[in-house]
Amino acid sequence: MANWDAKRISDVIELINKEELVLPVVQRELVWDEEKIELLFDTLLKGDSFGGIMTIKDIRDNEPLFYFRPFIKDYQKGLTITSSEHQKLEKDISYVVDGQQRLSAFYIGLNGTYNSKKLYLDLLSESQYLNFNIKFTNYYDKLPKEEDNHDGSKKRSTLWYSVSTLFQELKSSGGQYKIVSNNIFKRYSSLNESEKEQLKDNIELFSSQIFTATNIGLCDVMINLNYDVVQNRQHVVELFRRLNQGGTKLDGLELMASKLKGFDPDNEIFLNDVKEYEDIGFSQDEIIKLIFILRDDHKKSLANIDKSDSDFIKNNAIRIKKSLLATRKFLQNSSLYVFYNKHKPSIIPLYFIVYHLYHKSSVDTNSLEKYFDNFDTNNSEYKIIYKWIYLSLLNRVFRRRGAGWTAYSTGIRKLLEITKKNKNNSFPINEIFEMYIEHPLDFNSTINSDRVEKYDFDFLMYIIYNRPSSFRKNDIDHIFPKDLLEKDGVEWEKINSTSNYQLLDSTTNRGNKSNKEFKLWLNSLPNKNQYIDIHLIPKDKSLWEQNKFEEFLSKRSELMVEKLESYIK
Repeated sequence: MANWDAKRISDVIELINKEELVLPVVQRELVWDEEKIELLFDTLLKGDSFGGIMTIKDIRDNEPLFYFRPFIKDYQKGLTITSSEHQKLEKDISYVVDGQQRLSAFYIGLNGTYNSKKLYLDLLSESQYLNFNIKFTNYYDKLPKEEDNHDGSKKRSTLWYSVSTLFQELKSSGGQYKIVSNNIFKRYSSLNESEKEQLKDNIELFSSQIFTATNIGLCDVMINLNYDVVQNRQHVVELFRRLNQGGTKLDGLELMASKLKGFDPDNEIFLNDVKEYEDIGFSQDEIIKLIFILRDDHKKSLANIDKSDSDFIKNNAIRIKKSLLATRKFLQNSSLYVFYNKHKPSIIPLYFIVYHLYHKSSVDTNSLEKYFDNFDTNNSEYKIIYKWIYLSLLNRVFRRRGAGWTAYSTGIRKLLEITKKNKNNSFPINEIFEMYIEHPLDFNSTINSDRVEKYDFDFLMYIIYNRPSSFRKNDIDHIFPKDLLEKDGVEWEKINSTSNYQLLDSTTNRGNKSNKEFKLWLNSLPNKNQYIDIHLIPKDKSLWEQNKFEEFLSKRSELMVEKLESYIK
């Protein structure tokens, strides 16, 4: 049964303050940005519709259907509020199933902050033309002193006022906008009569939309007591899915997260805990996919997610997290952490490092995180996995297109077929390499100069420049200037050869390089010898001549191979 009730925004804010409107554990976090919140307030002041709110009613003195959390007032990116368990409800509450983003936006704008920024309304906005200026800022003095008028024909003055302050002043005065207006007039005595009238109109409109108009439709749906707790939770999740087909849509894996939390509220704690591994690519989506892989079922779909997945997390959460921690340590020890953190290559290799560690039954859970601590001495597993991931990334085995397979389906399936046969054995590098070749993929475990052009460019540059802490694509530059090579009739394929690219740092003078022959430019460098060593430039000076460009490419490819081999033994 559903009951519709028209509410004022001020009423709804009060329900949120009293925690009579709450967020069930299955609800996702706030995903709206500043611009969407500003737009919502603009919509409100213009009197446009912004939809109803759907809630599920839970009755006092009962055990609550869900763990739940209050609305967030002061939003900070990355900060999460974990839902709480309650043995018995002390009062009736309503879980917000649809409309959370809008209610959160109103609550933050009227009461709180967004990334430490307050919402401001220009009280001299041209309300008669529905031309409102609303902005978030934490630097009041940087708000514009003037704005274009409604038709852009001239500038007009502004008077920015904190929305939360205005809300509290109107609330204290019982919504009496004239009292609030007069108090503001006293503080801003330089306002002329026209500006005072404009200010009063805006405050009256704001007060009317917040404290008078019943412009939020609240639909309370009662829990069906004929269902058990899990059935009721999953019915709510299904309702959540259907209602969220509009607005800010849920993607499939967001819904999976909601379903998991519906089976067991403690899953929210797990999903929050593993957020720390987003630095290596494990967002919530990848974590849920990882769960399916750990259970040897990479094909599992949203339609088939069930309580067994929830139970798997509950029973194995600590070991999963320890396996993730050990995987991050592996990346740090192998100097791959920066590459994964900055460049976000394929997550697939990490799935199977976690898988291998998780299923290493000979290693107890508390010891897992230290599994690679002796990486630099006698840890043979470290060396094997190191070689596998380096060669796989270098040969572009997991790229989205052109690898010879669809890595995210066929690739995962074939890797899982091998690794699940080798649980608690050594990492099966040889079987995997054989599978690559037999599939067939364009893969070779031997580093040679003939394959330099086929290697992953970003990863290649990362390795030959000693795995730097960061580099940007716009730091990549031709060694022999492309314009001069083009004038000499050199083919574009050779001009853009990998062996003709270098990574210029901020100290290298690129400004004098663009149209100067490489030999002349190189000889002009004060740190020429250092440059030659860093960039793997052939030391044979005759190869610096433009007419020796192809020989230069061949020799530099050999130097690049030597550098690669020094890291991949």
